[in-house]
Amino acid sequence: MATSIAADGSDDTSIASHHWTLPCKEFDDLWENLVFDDNIKNELLSFVYALLKLSDRGANSNILSVNRMVLLHGPPGTGKTSLCKALAQRLSIRLSQRYKRSIFIEVNSHSLFSKWFSESGKLILKLFEQIEECACDPHQLVFVLIDEVESLTLGRATSFKGNEPSDALRSVNAVLTQMDQIRKYRNVLVLTTSNITDALDEAFVDRADVNRYVGHP
Repeated sequence: MATSIAADGSDDTSIASHHWTLPCKEFDDLWENLVFDDNIKNELLSFVYALLKLSDRGANSNILSVNRMVLLHGPPGTGKTSLCKALAQRLSIRLSQRYKRSIFIEVNSHSLFSKWFSESGKLILKLFEQIEECACDPHQLVFVLIDEVESLTLGRATSFKGNEPSDALRSVNAVLTQMDQIRKYRNVLVLTTSNITDALDEAFVDRADVNRYVGHP
């Protein structure tokens, strides 16, 4: 299922995200077909599973500094996006006794940049409001994939121009604010990928509980 959003005062809509109910056939066999030199698949699965279980037991995320966010970075074509989907599929099965439903939301990062100046931040806000609506159901496990996250989280030192913040600066501020907002939901895991890690805002990178390089096998 695809969801659309529009800038204020505009009739133009864009596909902001796609939704899947997990487990789904489309993600079948992804896990088995992904080959890496190291044990990244099982390490990620074990760590993130423990992270979600810890959160579900009421661990204070402020004390433990848990954001439930994964950042996979590396050159294009290494399987980062597929690994995120495969990981979500596996976790949805493992946690099926705890959660009645699991959904996977893939964010279309590029669609969140509006041709209307200063509207990108508002589009990001609308998207995260939709994510929050899903997260409000405590019996639903929510996976959010932000592919090529550098499109939304360009370093503020790079995007700052003159005395007025650019639309890119507003976007990264909006993402950081909304990430902090959904942090209160223990049933949300954010999966992000990047091809250009050096371009990411430091505050965003610092929020990742897992920061792993994925190279060519």
